[in-house]
Amino acid sequence: MSRVFLLINDPLVAGRMRGFIDATPGLRTIGWVTSIEQARAQLPAAAADIVLADLQLSDGWVSAFLEELSTSGRFGRPKTLLITLSLDDTQLLEGLSRGADGYFVQGQSPQMLIAAIEQSLSGGAEMSPTIARQIKAHFDAVAWNRSGSAGDDDNPLHPDQLERQVLQWTCDGFLPHEIARDLRISTREVAHRVRTLYRKLQLDRRTSSLSLKLL
Repeated sequence: MSRVFLLINDPLVAGRMRGFIDATPGLRTIGWVTSIEQARAQLPAAAADIVLADLQLSDGWVSAFLEELSTSGRFGRPKTLLITLSLDDTQLLEGLSRGADGYFVQGQSPQMLIAAIEQSLSGGAEMSPTIARQIKAHFDAVAWNRSGSAGDDDNPLHPDQLERQVLQWTCDGFLPHEIARDLRISTREVAHRVRTLYRKLQLDRRTSSLSLKLL
């Protein structure tokens, strides 16, 4: 049973999400708070597997808490799924760069919410063309790591090359099943490559922050 913790401002939204989640076999909500301070107090004992979080809480932006949540063993390092009203919200990319595992656009169907939760729990993630273009711009600016050896016969692309191709085709508007078909991989693998891109974005940010501290 996967344990879901809600960090959601609106009680109506939180209530609907709890209903959808608790009606899904294998998922159970274990708590709901509206502030980062409350989350810091309750999450250590909650043993949550995933946190669903609004971008802005009653006491600030959730991005300020995400890095702590994803790196501090005090919280058990749960997955984090951001809830956003728009893919154009600058705080969404900020949250993804600080440790979030993915996002869900509020207003989509309950089935899509459950799919996003289950995908995050399995180590995968979604990426829209809007987000992909912003992430590609970041990687283009810092330059990709092009080291590595060739892949095997079934997958001729090195993982770095595979991720670049997934990112580029996502930028171009191709859907995950189309990318999977053309790269001869599974849609699950596409989702895992997307999650790896988010991790690399987070690593770049942490490395840049450490470099600035050392100057």
